[in-house]
Amino acid sequence: MRSSTTIKQYMKDAWPVLIVLNLSILGTLGIGLKFYTPPIRVPIVLLLVCCFTLFINFSAFVLFLTEKILPKEQEFGKIIKRFRRGDSRMQNYVLPLDYVDENYEIRGRCMTYNPIGGDFYNFLKDKDGNYWMGIGDTSGHGYVAGLFSLMIMNQMSHLVHKFETPHEIIDQMLEHLEERTNTFPHIHRSLYATFLLMKADDKGNFLHSGIHPSLVLYKSKEDKTYVVNTDGKFLSTVMNSPLKKPKPSQSFKMDRDDILFCFTDGLFEQKNRSIGGYYGENLYKFLETTPKKNIRKLIDDLFSDVVKHTGGRIQDDMSLLVVRKF
Repeated sequence: MRSSTTIKQYMKDAWPVLIVLNLSILGTLGIGLKFYTPPIRVPIVLLLVCCFTLFINFSAFVLFLTEKILPKEQEFGKIIKRFRRGDSRMQNYVLPLDYVDENYEIRGRCMTYNPIGGDFYNFLKDKDGNYWMGIGDTSGHGYVAGLFSLMIMNQMSHLVHKFETPHEIIDQMLEHLEERTNTFPHIHRSLYATFLLMKADDKGNFLHSGIHPSLVLYKSKEDKTYVVNTDGKFLSTVMNSPLKKPKPSQSFKMDRDDILFCFTDGLFEQKNRSIGGYYGENLYKFLETTPKKNIRKLIDDLFSDVVKHTGGRIQDDMSLLVVRKF
């Protein structure tokens, strides 16, 4: 930010404080001179008062810079650099690299509240050539949430080669979690994850299961977006109702040039502290209006827009998984 712009912003935002501050100094000077007995000559006293006034105003300006400019400009810049560099341990070491072949383009991005967070995504092909994609959000932050997420990713990578449908695999994950919790009683049963698991063939036929935020499907021929609802079970030993009937995996179809957007709740629940508004509605507007030719640029632009909305202070992990059908 240029100096002239900074000073103008300072004068615009802090003028009431400046008036009160300087009038107080002048009032104190007037009272002081009225009762002043001169061991020091008046011009020297006035010079000292001027120096003191400049010091006070300069201090006020520095405080303004510290409290107002840094969060909006420098912190915003730091967090933008962070996700563009991939400066996140989950992103660098754990989450899969972007994947492109003759059938699909699959790209993911995760920005964690801490270097290790609870958000995750995973994708791979099984031995029969089917594509499996998962995205989830473990409760909490830090290494415990990260380890829980790693356990889910590990189970997914193993089970997609043994079972046919997403809901079967989620049931197997729940059995494994129950067994592990019984084996190690110190594992906190309140820890849980929302998780969406999808299976796709090379024709664009999708099956999906799991409790997770709804998906957004862009249909290229119609140039229109649709919301795809999700349903299934939490990855938890205590949060699924024992009376809930098991449901088979749901389905949808992707045609050539269609794009699927999957995201965790942290993406649309990022909050602007100044106006108190969440990013949610902006997310759907962004996905409807943004150019969709370059998915990598689309993801960068979306994360930039979210971070700008928050003033550079994200409050939760946020992840995005984007799939284009060729």
